[in-house]
Amino acid sequence: MLYVVACGGILLLAFLLGTSPLRVNRLANGWLSFFLLCLGSVLLSRAAPTAGELLPPGLPGWLELLRLAMAPALYLSVRQFIAPHRAGRALDAVHFAPWLLFLLLRLPPLLGHAGGVAAWPAGVAPLVRGLVLATPKAQAVGYWLAAYLLLRQHQRHPLRPAAQLQPGRLRWLQMLLWGLALLVGLWLLELLVPASRELPLLPACYLAAVGYLAYYALRQPEAVAFVGPRGLALPARLPAYAPDPPATPAPAAPAGRQPRLSPSQLAYWQQRLLHLLATTKPYLQPDLSLPALAQQAGLSTHELSYVLNEGLGVNFFQFINRYRVEEAKRLLAAAQHHHLSMVGIAFEAGFSSKTTFNTAFKKATGLSPSQFLAALPPRGGPAPAPPVADSLPSGSPG
Repeated sequence: MLYVVACGGILLLAFLLGTSPLRVNRLANGWLSFFLLCLGSVLLSRAAPTAGELLPPGLPGWLELLRLAMAPALYLSVRQFIAPHRAGRALDAVHFAPWLLFLLLRLPPLLGHAGGVAAWPAGVAPLVRGLVLATPKAQAVGYWLAAYLLLRQHQRHPLRPAAQLQPGRLRWLQMLLWGLALLVGLWLLELLVPASRELPLLPACYLAAVGYLAYYALRQPEAVAFVGPRGLALPARLPAYAPDPPATPAPAAPAGRQPRLSPSQLAYWQQRLLHLLATTKPYLQPDLSLPALAQQAGLSTHELSYVLNEGLGVNFFQFINRYRVEEAKRLLAAAQHHHLSMVGIAFEAGFSSKTTFNTAFKKATGLSPSQFLAALPPRGGPAPAPPVADSLPSGSPG
């Protein structure tokens, strides 16, 4: 009976995570829900002797089809929790190649047709059966180790250098993996030591492991969360600054629809974008466009536009030209660049024409480049520092 309760608990947890009542980490929880569904099918085969009269004939054979999809789903879930904004890729399907092969072998007999492993030559069929039986065990251990090592590597070297995350934000996921390790261990114990199935404590261990998983899975926070007081300073909305070409506004969310990014996601992507501008300086590329910057930041074009408009209060051209103006101010004040003409300064700062440079500079500082240069003290001192990392340059006159 404890097997039945444990199986029901796993399937209920899979349903809850799949329907996303927490409204966080939806894609990652979708993979985790599928993994738990597969795991529940394994436990259901243990519960079959107890609830055999309640199960349709032939159901255990169909449940076997899910076993080779179980471990890859766990790995993809952990990877999605670590990188919540990672889009699915075609290469992800490679993880399910063994499952597809197993499906092709098992499906004909389950549908009542001749074929499958039974129709193979006598010398080959036992080898294939042994391989099919060993693969789920190897997958369970291998993918768990891969998922755990991936999580540990992320904890040592986070993929979000600009975001200040709460310490131990993914601690719950590490605890969840240890609970899954217990379940996998119990499953392997049953398979490798058949006599262990008679141990009275084994069903209770399964039930305790299921409760442990539910506790941590249902208490998970959002994978990306910005901590305001401890995070890097974000600017308030920038002063009004007209763009050079027409701006690309962020598409407004329809009434009743959730915004394109949650507040914590918006804060995270603001910080990541500011970090990108401060470290790689893409604004120095004269042909930089909104789609090109979005690709470098790991966002879609609409998401980047949303971050700029809703998070920073500027459009793409205001945002980039402000950085270019700050770079031009630095170059104008640096003694080692005194040989450059105004056109040379404009091109070095990322502007594509002198006219655009003069217009943007005057709007940002209230002075023309020549007036700004004339107001500087005699060149000879050290060059001013470049724009401060992870903060937008101010709009005050230099």
